[in-house]
Amino acid sequence: MADILKILMVQTSNLNLGDTILADNDYYLLKKALRPRRCEILRYSISSRDVGQVKYVDAVVFAGGILKCTNESFHLYIPEIINEANRYNVPVFMSAIGVEKYYDDNEGSKAVKEAINLPCVKGISVRDDIETLKRDYLTNKSITTYSVYDPAVWCKKTYRKDLKIKRKKEQFVGLGITREKLFADYGNPQIDKQFQLDFWKGIIDELEKRNIKWEVFTNGDRYDEIFAGEVLRYAGKKSKAPTPRTGVSVVKTISKYTSVIAGRMHSNIVSFSLKIPSIGFIWNQKLRFWGEKIGYPERFIECKDLTVENVITAWEKAKEEGSVLKRSYKTGVYKALKDFAKNHCHIRDKEHENLDFKKHMLAPSLGGIDTRYRNTNSPQAFEHSLNHGFRNFLCDVRLTKDDVAVCVNKWHKDTYKMLNHRLATAEKALPVSYDEFMKCKYYHRFNTLSLEQLFDLCHEHINSSDINMVLAVGRPKKEDFEKLLDQIKEQISKHSINTKNLFFRLEQKRDIDTFKKSSVKMNIIYHLVLKKMPEEETLKAFEEALSYCKDKKIKYIYFKLEMFTEEYAQLCEKYGVKFYTSPYVKTEKVIDCIKNGAHFVTSHYYEVDYLRKLTK
Repeated sequence: MADILKILMVQTSNLNLGDTILADNDYYLLKKALRPRRCEILRYSISSRDVGQVKYVDAVVFAGGILKCTNESFHLYIPEIINEANRYNVPVFMSAIGVEKYYDDNEGSKAVKEAINLPCVKGISVRDDIETLKRDYLTNKSITTYSVYDPAVWCKKTYRKDLKIKRKKEQFVGLGITREKLFADYGNPQIDKQFQLDFWKGIIDELEKRNIKWEVFTNGDRYDEIFAGEVLRYAGKKSKAPTPRTGVSVVKTISKYTSVIAGRMHSNIVSFSLKIPSIGFIWNQKLRFWGEKIGYPERFIECKDLTVENVITAWEKAKEEGSVLKRSYKTGVYKALKDFAKNHCHIRDKEHENLDFKKHMLAPSLGGIDTRYRNTNSPQAFEHSLNHGFRNFLCDVRLTKDDVAVCVNKWHKDTYKMLNHRLATAEKALPVSYDEFMKCKYYHRFNTLSLEQLFDLCHEHINSSDINMVLAVGRPKKEDFEKLLDQIKEQISKHSINTKNLFFRLEQKRDIDTFKKSSVKMNIIYHLVLKKMPEEETLKAFEEALSYCKDKKIKYIYFKLEMFTEEYAQLCEKYGVKFYTSPYVKTEKVIDCIKNGAHFVTSHYYEVDYLRKLTK
């Protein structure tokens, strides 16, 4: 892949899919700008802080993001990436970023300002306050700046293969709900939970008086989804769009409506891109900028004026006028990227690796999805991982309250938060019943999975010579382990599984002894858990664990990254024990572990295909 141009596209990856929509459009425009050259655009999550990837690419493009030092951590992420790019002379372009106030006495503001003026930064396009950028941030006069519209104005083109937009005969209004604390977090405490419940109920009542069809939707944020449910219960209604998982699913949902009333900025921008009139709320100045920029400032309501009457009045006027999307709104953001592609995107002499990631990478909890969904142990995670190059999987198995083996990371508050379950706020997280667990969905999107369903799902794959499955059971009670073991044995027999491709990760020596007495013939992985102690004592305990493995004829040991050094790898080799470990995030740690002999390496963030494309 040395002759392929590689671009690291930095994007915000979270459950608010508005940021994903922005990045999807930038991806489309960047591909278009680079034609007909062969290129690979790698989507990098800004919050991963894995700047070691920069040395493998030819250019870095920030797809959106914001220059700011409040609420989020962009003041940490942006300088890290740009400083690394400057170190390797990798050109940088910042596409359609937002700009917020610069603070002279703020270290984060200073760090961002210093970074964006480095020689590697070749251009910056701004979707809102370009004057603040020029006046307060920029000192490097060689940086080209552009005032542009949000890339999401290209939605109709970007998602054209997935959209089937038909002229609507009946009015259908989309109501975009945001999390209950959004307004308060941005300095509007008067827009509290009760205010919003009454407001949305008032909007719904007003629409129903007019016999107008409506539907609640979100951009995918978990807390938006939770509050959307509360709004519907308060209003005594049930009309809600399915929870979106991807940017395109948000766009497809919005494309159904004839008009929109929504809190999220990108709900309004997507609507505008599809020529659907929308009403928004100014909880942040970026919405005010957007309304002014497209020539419809009256469609964005200030918090002090947020009433049902004002919104309905603005909505009626917007419906009558429609929305005009001028060609110039789209050309600017594309031209900025095209200039950068033409003048600065060239294949350079960069780092390469020649590693078989497919052989060594293991998908924990059946894999992460889109760098934002982890620990689901879901059928969707398994299929996603399988389709993106993984051949090694780890699934967490626990007993429910009524002793059925299911696939769950652990019975913990974090698990129940992902499941939006009532026990998320309980003092002590306990197992739930099988029926209750199987009715839940992770992040409102992904199905739960029983052990039996796992074997149903993958028995054909697991009998393939290159597919491996690791089952991890934690630290169960003695009687619980025996129940788990019986159910695993039953499923192996039922599905005629080739056990040479099955691994059992066990933490307790008692469980290892019980397992060895059973008739199940799986590979054992000893999960070594060590308390914090001086390095000399840790090394001694590790060698004792390896000696235990050798005595018990255990061929594999698992330990976490903080223990990993070349010395530990050499000890494993000395005792004839293969090791696997958990770097989780950093690409350089994944590579380092594989080079030092790791049998498996886990990563929640990076797929096999991604690492291969990045490093080849």
